[in-house]
Amino acid sequence: MNFYRKNNLNSNVVLVNGTARCGKSLVSPIIASFENVEIERMEWAFEHIAVAHHFGEITTTCAINMLRTAADEYLYDSYLSRNINFRWSDHSSVFQNPNKYKYLRRLFRREGTDTVNQILTENPIYQNQSHDQMRYVRLHLQAWPNTFKMIEILRNPIELVDAWQRRGWGSRFGNDPLSFTPCLNFKGEAIPIHAYGWEEEYIEMTPIDRVIKMLYNLQVNNKKSYADLLREDKERIAVIRFEDFVSNTHKVVNSLASFLDTKTSKLTEKSIKKQGCPRIQNADKVLQIHKNIKKQSSRASSQLLEEMIEDYKEEWV
Repeated sequence: MNFYRKNNLNSNVVLVNGTARCGKSLVSPIIASFENVEIERMEWAFEHIAVAHHFGEITTTCAINMLRTAADEYLYDSYLSRNINFRWSDHSSVFQNPNKYKYLRRLFRREGTDTVNQILTENPIYQNQSHDQMRYVRLHLQAWPNTFKMIEILRNPIELVDAWQRRGWGSRFGNDPLSFTPCLNFKGEAIPIHAYGWEEEYIEMTPIDRVIKMLYNLQVNNKKSYADLLREDKERIAVIRFEDFVSNTHKVVNSLASFLDTKTSKLTEKSIKKQGCPRIQNADKVLQIHKNIKKQSSRASSQLLEEMIEDYKEEWV
């Protein structure tokens, strides 16, 4: 017997995806201002199910049906403002969303058939932020044939290494209870999945060298996963650079609205301004960060970073 879900509430799923600190939290609220796009959510299911499937812990059929069920449940809850983030300061909060009054009104909606019928009639776009799902994108494409879409955000590896280092990701994985990234058991040590295949080396490395190699492998694996897709599957993935988004915001926003088969709304411009876009980036600051990283890292890690920088210059599409 296989898991099976016959009737689905939702088929329009978009993952706003990328490596941690790539800029998803800047992009998602603007996308939420588009017509018929739901508030961004950050649900664990869209990451952990794919990871568990990749490591052979659950079957493909099980993983697909779990993803479909999760998307339906989260969307239904959103239509009732159930389990929606009302924490004022969070970027995913209702109060930071351009359509906050819509979610406040939904608190008083009657659950059941009326809400289900409204979802089926409106056919909304469910939006979820996710981390590093490009490597597992084939599973998501299987879960929602012909309708699933992903917005993959790339960012300068110098800025990513700096952000990860400042956030302590060279030592927090597997040790900090507030780190929710899946880890693997390696000789009694909790090793992040990003270090799979080089666990011994990870244990011996300094935090900054760990960060560089983890990000290096993520960049290589994500790019390869995209390159290996069929052309029709690549058309369901929009690859954007953080730098382009913040400097040419309106152009990129309009292209994303078209990609999602929707339109910007009267709230979009307000949302863009709230995110501080468009803006000019400080190139000198990035150069200084680069120098500081090289001072802290080993020669081998510095070489990996240089390879990442050169690879980043090449377009995916």
